[in-house]
Amino acid sequence: MTYAFLQARVGSQRLPGKVLLPILGKPVLAHIVDRLRFAKTIDRIVVVTSTNPENDAIESLCKLIQVDCFRGSEDDVKDRYMKAIKHYGIKDNDNVVRITGDCPFCSTDIIDRTVSRHKGDLTTNCIVRTFPDGLDVEVFRAGLLKHPEFDRINFFEKEYEDMDYTGFNVQNIFCDLSHMRWTLDTQEDFDFISRVYEKLYKPGQIFLMEDVLKCQN
Repeated sequence: MTYAFLQARVGSQRLPGKVLLPILGKPVLAHIVDRLRFAKTIDRIVVVTSTNPENDAIESLCKLIQVDCFRGSEDDVKDRYMKAIKHYGIKDNDNVVRITGDCPFCSTDIIDRTVSRHKGDLTTNCIVRTFPDGLDVEVFRAGLLKHPEFDRINFFEKEYEDMDYTGFNVQNIFCDLSHMRWTLDTQEDFDFISRVYEKLYKPGQIFLMEDVLKCQN
């Protein structure tokens, strides 16, 4: 089984409530969930947020759009993930795909490619970056969270190099696009993302990285 954990919180210093901001009348988080539903390799989607009361709005949205929501620690992301894994009965050899709520362009073809190449502990496109910032994908064996290195290394800050694991990095075979910023962190980011959605979004369909590139040209 492959589970997508969509990590999201309302709190944001530079752009408060960014995951709930509306684009074409739909919250950013709902758009991301819609996009994940197009992934062929994902069996179940879980929005993973915290127990902070401000995230009640995320849980309410999840009920509205009919997607699972798990709430755990505000600050300890590892603990939040481990408890979600236990709650859903996820086995050590099941896969977890980590997507964050600041990636409204998350691309299902990149997700599917990363999952299909995943055979060890970790497969990602973040070790050597060749995709735009905002298309990050991390696929890991659920049991990896039990690795003793997690006691001193923050896996979710991309500090992979000091860990003893079997991993693989997926790269963009055409060109290096790592200089492009497609993530949601500021009002400027939101304005850009909104413009792209206004040009490309069609209900029941999905646009991909190549479409955004053409939109920028």
